[in-house]
Amino acid sequence: MEITSKAKFVRISPDKIRNLSGLIKGKAIDEGINQLSFSDRDAKKPLILVLKQLKDQIKTKNKEIGDFKIKSVQVDEGPKLKRRRILHQGRATQILKRMSHIKIVIDDGKKENIKEKNGSKS
Repeated sequence: MEITSKAKFVRISPDKIRNLSGLIKGKAIDEGINQLSFSDRDAKKPLILVLKQLKDQIKTKNKEIGDFKIKSVQVDEGPKLKRRRILHQGRATQILKRMSHIKIVIDDGKKENIKEKNGSKS
């Protein structure tokens, strides 16, 4: 059973989050939160937030948290805020404030039994 959680429009550059996403791939949720909590980077906050959302989703579905492992972490680029910085002699340069979209998928390794919709028994 796969469960996904997303965070959109996070005001941190995707490259900074991708550096930390490699730390948690393939680990349990509690282990991933523990691993990120010892990091000194600011990009850990949105990743921990998404992992806690996943933890709450598991609780609402009455499943065991220890069974789930992080299957994939996808960090995509969101929109950019464009600002200008004035330079000497009337010139200006552009400043891009980047945003990220984070998607984390967890899996318990078990396949669900899918019932056929047409009602035929086989």
